[in-house]
Amino acid sequence: MDISVQTGGLFPDWGLEPEEAYRMIRQAGFDGVDWNLNQAWDTMEVRKKILKHCIFEDSLEEIQAHFARELTAIHTNGLKIVQAHAPYPSYVKDFPEFLDYAIRIFQQCVRYCGLVGIPCLVIHGIHTLPDDRTQTPENVRQMNLKLYESLIPQLLETNVKVCLENLICSYRGNILEGCCADPAEAVRYVDYLNDKAGRECFGFCLDTGHLNLVGKRQGPYIRALGSRIKCLHVHDNRGSNDEHLAPYAGNVVWREFTEALRDIGYSGAMNFETFAQIRPERADWEAVPILLRTICQIGQTFRAKILG
Repeated sequence: MDISVQTGGLFPDWGLEPEEAYRMIRQAGFDGVDWNLNQAWDTMEVRKKILKHCIFEDSLEEIQAHFARELTAIHTNGLKIVQAHAPYPSYVKDFPEFLDYAIRIFQQCVRYCGLVGIPCLVIHGIHTLPDDRTQTPENVRQMNLKLYESLIPQLLETNVKVCLENLICSYRGNILEGCCADPAEAVRYVDYLNDKAGRECFGFCLDTGHLNLVGKRQGPYIRALGSRIKCLHVHDNRGSNDEHLAPYAGNVVWREFTEALRDIGYSGAMNFETFAQIRPERADWEAVPILLRTICQIGQTFRAKILG
């Protein structure tokens, strides 16, 4: 079981060159990274219907050239890319043509991940807010099916698995359940899509912080998804904001998490999405290497408990 960390928070938040950022991750003890390909577009601008050029609109050759330096820095430092995160969101209210655009972006993301050997790509599903009266639950379900089914041809050409994630949304200061927050919904999507593909092309990314925010226990959710869980977003919070803290800095019950992963025989990476813990607005620069080492050591402790 590799121990990995999300590249966001360190790169590019601190303005480091790729070589320095990935050297720090390796020196902290990590085996790999969760590559934040979602930085290919500005999420806030997209939600405002501002679309600028995205690298995944280009050819595979151009995408390779764009990421060549960073990819070299990752490999030179002996790190694996255990998973990647696609741009998000997949849906923008009153912007019906956006879904087709997003699908084209995601298809090229899958191709690129296949080319460079990334096994899992997390792609957010679609949900709406209570004030969006342009869609019904059935419309949302059909949009999600269109989104993920459109990726099957690319997935069948590669060894990449697209992973859905249990999501949250914020509305009038409240945290609400998003796509796949309900484990039964998550199971239905993953099983239907794999049946449609004819092989296991889809899996699930468990987000521990999102579970905590909607008051769901780690153990029952993990056991409900079982072997469908292929990758993780491990982070903590205090139950009111998506803080992306290191484990034990919030109130997630980590014993339930490790016991349930042991019970289902989880063997994927132990991946941390703790970018906020090391961002400049939270951490002094001198503390960043210490925080990275601490997060990695927690991962090693989790691994030992899971693998027994």
